[in-house]
Amino acid sequence: MRRENGAHARASSFVDFLIRTFDRVIVYSYLNHPTCPWSHHLIESFKALYPTASLVLDESTQPMKVLTRFKNFAIALFPSMTRLILALRAPGAAPNYRHLIKTEPGALLVINYADGLTQLNGIDRNDIVVETHDVKFANYNKQTKSKASSLRSIQKFRGELALLDAAGAIIAISPMEASFFRMMLTDAEIFYIPHFGPSYASAAGEDGIDAPYKYDLVFVGSDNILNVDGLLRFWREEHAWVHKFRFAICGKVCEHPAVSAYAALHQNISLLGFVDDISRVYAGSEAAVSPVDGTGLKIKIIDALAHGRPVFASPQSLDGLPVGYEGSVFPIDRRYIEQILGDPPARQAAQRAAAMYYSRFCEIGDTERFTHYARAPADYPINVTSLDPVKP
Repeated sequence: MRRENGAHARASSFVDFLIRTFDRVIVYSYLNHPTCPWSHHLIESFKALYPTASLVLDESTQPMKVLTRFKNFAIALFPSMTRLILALRAPGAAPNYRHLIKTEPGALLVINYADGLTQLNGIDRNDIVVETHDVKFANYNKQTKSKASSLRSIQKFRGELALLDAAGAIIAISPMEASFFRMMLTDAEIFYIPHFGPSYASAAGEDGIDAPYKYDLVFVGSDNILNVDGLLRFWREEHAWVHKFRFAICGKVCEHPAVSAYAALHQNISLLGFVDDISRVYAGSEAAVSPVDGTGLKIKIIDALAHGRPVFASPQSLDGLPVGYEGSVFPIDRRYIEQILGDPPARQAAQRAAAMYYSRFCEIGDTERFTHYARAPADYPINVTSLDPVKP
């Protein structure tokens, strides 16, 4: 609900899209989610933000967690039995979910990440859509610095593909990942949807040549280790020249001890923490940076472009973007940064290009095709009746 990282932002925009597109939508979650538990305040906030949607919550119990681990292990060993393994459930657990499945057999089940398939208390249906966010085993390799040929990586690769093959449709966030899924999966429909919209107007290029920017470069990120490593590596390797630029660092990455320790020694770095209104920070910054490794489309880049700010990005960040970004997203290289930030007309042109690219970005992808697909199974839209949570 607080959009503390790119995955949160993506999931939030997806829920917005579903509610805009379909008549009745229900969001199911675990009340005691390990990293994002549902407080009374968040439940009330959900009702205010999504008055037409229903929220159903269950407690995630220890037997369910043990069953999830067993399912993940079993699917990696016996991928041909994935559907049978997914149907396993802990008796008596998650009563609200079981009630939904029983009373709404025609509803389309939309899952956030492949992980969600094994975390639910039993799936015995085929009309499933998985919103992938990224290729998880590849992201695991990046975060742990593991070889793709390691036994653990192969296990994750095998399990992830088996899970995705059990779904009727997959939503991919980048063209590269959509191509990967089309190449690797057998039956699933693949939809490339980089952005769920709607787009919003940007003030890019409206500032004057001598606009009093408070910061030169802004970075927004969670405390994901790839954000931490990428930011610190950029600062350390390019210290000879990058120290002259003023940085605004936003998000939970500021709370990481290594980042805060480095920033304490450099007056050009401002740690702003989690910012409720990030638009003000972008308005006070000339451009953004994304010096990170990893997979998928970087939401931090899209947010910067949406605010009319060009981005200096690592090769891995560029990989997730559709074509046409060349005038607004540049390699994170001294030559580009000094040339654009040191030349007001060039900076304004890049800001205008950022806004134009973002407006086109919002129009590409398979959103319309996915909408038709979602309505196709038994001519039934994503419809789930509003239910009062069943007390466990």
